[in-house]
Amino acid sequence: MNSYLLYMDRVSKTYAGQRTKTAPVLSGFCLGLRPGEALGLSGPSGSGKSTIAKIILGVEPPDSGQVFFKDRLVSDSKKRPGRLFYRRVQMVWQDPFVYLNPFLPVRTSIIEPMAAFGIDSVRDRQNRADELMQAMGLDPALGSCRPGMLSGGQCQRAAIARALSVSPDLLICDEALSGLDLPLQVDIMEHLTSIRKKLGMALLFISHDRDCTTRMCTRIITFPDSIPFR
Repeated sequence: MNSYLLYMDRVSKTYAGQRTKTAPVLSGFCLGLRPGEALGLSGPSGSGKSTIAKIILGVEPPDSGQVFFKDRLVSDSKKRPGRLFYRRVQMVWQDPFVYLNPFLPVRTSIIEPMAAFGIDSVRDRQNRADELMQAMGLDPALGSCRPGMLSGGQCQRAAIARALSVSPDLLICDEALSGLDLPLQVDIMEHLTSIRKKLGMALLFISHDRDCTTRMCTRIITFPDSIPFR
């Protein structure tokens, strides 16, 4: 386990169903993600992919099993992972407006996580925000715009830049490109792959689109016919 950044050990999760008493989603699921690795989870909606992300983040507790990050247990049902964990693990969902305050300029939204964790000076945060926007293919001049003035693709680039601003060890993308057309998906994937390799960051890429996952990742777990990691 020492060689893994993230390790899920025999994780199970069941939800209450409408017609049946229970609806099993995960059963004895295992996963190992090494530092700097790009791992894809591919499969149809409802197969358990997003549940894995929620369990890792502590949003959902597992019914059984454990989750370790850097050899530390982070799936304790009595408490959520600590502050440092949420700097080291960042998340990007499908809807960028989850992260981008509609009343604030995009640059401010990218700077917010750095300010919250006390990273760098005010000037350095502004410079890093501009560098990340440019690295994600977003013109820094748009940093003064509010999200409603930008396209969906531009907002998603900004949302990814926001997640990257604190230099996480692991970035989890859950259907982050699903609402975009193919040329935009390809362009964002190329920018994100370049940044990931430069930072040595691990990526957990969740998508129902197998082609998209194949382009982004070196290893793929397919749902619902996934084989537990050994």
